[in-house]
Amino acid sequence: MLFFKKRKKRLNEGEDRIVVKENSMSSKADGYNRLKDNILYINADGKNKVIQIESSVSHEGKTTVACNLAVSLGLTDKKVVVVDLDFRKPRVQQRLGLTIDNGISEYMLGEQTLEQIIKTSKYKNVDVVTRGAKIYNSSLVLVSEKFKKFIGELRDRYDYVILDCAPVLQVSDYIHISQVSDGVLFLVAYGSTTRNQVSDAVKELKKNGANLLGTVFSMYDRKKDRGYDYYGKGYYGKSYYQAYIEDEEVKETKSNEKLEQALSEVNTGADDDTHDVEIGKEE
Repeated sequence: MLFFKKRKKRLNEGEDRIVVKENSMSSKADGYNRLKDNILYINADGKNKVIQIESSVSHEGKTTVACNLAVSLGLTDKKVVVVDLDFRKPRVQQRLGLTIDNGISEYMLGEQTLEQIIKTSKYKNVDVVTRGAKIYNSSLVLVSEKFKKFIGELRDRYDYVILDCAPVLQVSDYIHISQVSDGVLFLVAYGSTTRNQVSDAVKELKKNGANLLGTVFSMYDRKKDRGYDYYGKGYYGKSYYQAYIEDEEVKETKSNEKLEQALSEVNTGADDDTHDVEIGKEE
């Protein structure tokens, strides 16, 4: 299990959360580089290149981990694309300094080609596919044949496809995404995520055929670590789904009816066998 330290919040956060830099010797960057090395090892046979980043609930650092992992892989001369599949709270464009427009929504509607929606970031070997316009029914997209073809084409073009996804216990998108990914990298936030949340999320992932590659322990605070043997106190006051809503203003340019018309063929696919591999355990 890898540990990532908690950091103080700032008003204008985004690109400042990318701590991996070429020739960096910082402890924060080293954590992501160790994660990168474990991913390279797990994918030595080329069978784990489409990686689904998941957590139990929101605010566990999925997007930050996904983007820093991508940058670290890119610096190892691996061609990487980060795909924002968190349709309710898209944040990848903020982390990597891009705009959200012209993304998955426009591709699914047939308004943009794959080449047109792939954005080049300022980070070496790292491309990005953002969400685009609002998507009201995520299942409509995720079970479509066009989405499967989309992931398949990215798989052929890149060494790694990093999928930033919505939390397991708040949104059921992981069920469909696990059908096209090779495995799940599961995040647990120090001092926040409860044992029950972790247990419930892992059960859901395994029940739906997700291949759990390993775990990342995020937001670790060494100063507060005194024989730490719990994940936090209780569940959130609100229900999971009510607590998980998009809190940014994005221009609504597409109707759900139009998207439904564009994605008429659907197929949920079959479950795969599961196995567990622990990533980077610290003594």
